[in-house]
Amino acid sequence: MNKQMKEVSIEEIVETFDRRYYRKKMTNLCISFLIVLLGVTSLCYGLSLESTPTIFRFMTVDGTIFTTLGAIAFIGVNLVEILNHTELTNMFVYYIRLSAAVAESVILIVVMTSRLPFFSEHLQLANRYDTFAMHLLIPLLGISSFLINDSPIGKLTPKQRWNGTWFVTFYAVVILSLIVTKALPAHLIPYFFVDIWQTPWHMIAFAFFFVYGITYLMSWRLSEWNRKLSWLWFRNIAGKKPGDSGR
Repeated sequence: MNKQMKEVSIEEIVETFDRRYYRKKMTNLCISFLIVLLGVTSLCYGLSLESTPTIFRFMTVDGTIFTTLGAIAFIGVNLVEILNHTELTNMFVYYIRLSAAVAESVILIVVMTSRLPFFSEHLQLANRYDTFAMHLLIPLLGISSFLINDSPIGKLTPKQRWNGTWFVTFYAVVILSLIVTKALPAHLIPYFFVDIWQTPWHMIAFAFFFVYGITYLMSWRLSEWNRKLSWLWFRNIAGKKPGDSGR
């Protein structure tokens, strides 16, 4: 009798796991499709108001492109997982998603900081569709999607955490290429530490080391939070523990 009850219990656990797993993957797909939709439409809207390549001088725009590409890759991974009924751990895609989450965290921190009272001019989020999507919607979706939905690859080593800084390198290549080729006029350079014509080299070096240091720390923390929060989907899958209220 006990053996029969145990077998039924295991079947129920497996069925519950499969149901939550499928729901998790479908949620991933929906969020990723929404990020791609917001990313493409906001970029097209921005391009209709500002000529290329000057629009790519902003970290927010490049971050949107990077996050959108990561979402497209994630859609492909999720589709393979759903169709093949298997978990596909792709290190390259994970690192793109981690780096995108780091980039969107930086953007969100800058946005929130700009709202502080000691800033005379606040970043206006509601005056343009692309501004609202790139500075608020996409960062919130990208960060929350990575933290809860991405399958962890384990505890990252100190060396592996540097993979979360890919976007910094991506942005550095874009902005420095625009500046060196003179495709971006000097008066349109958005950040002083990338103005290689006016800013002393020691200040540029310090700024880049500082930015890489901050993004490295964020890569570490986000990967740890992802490792812990992603399992919320499967909490209490074997039944509630004694004294667990279910909150």
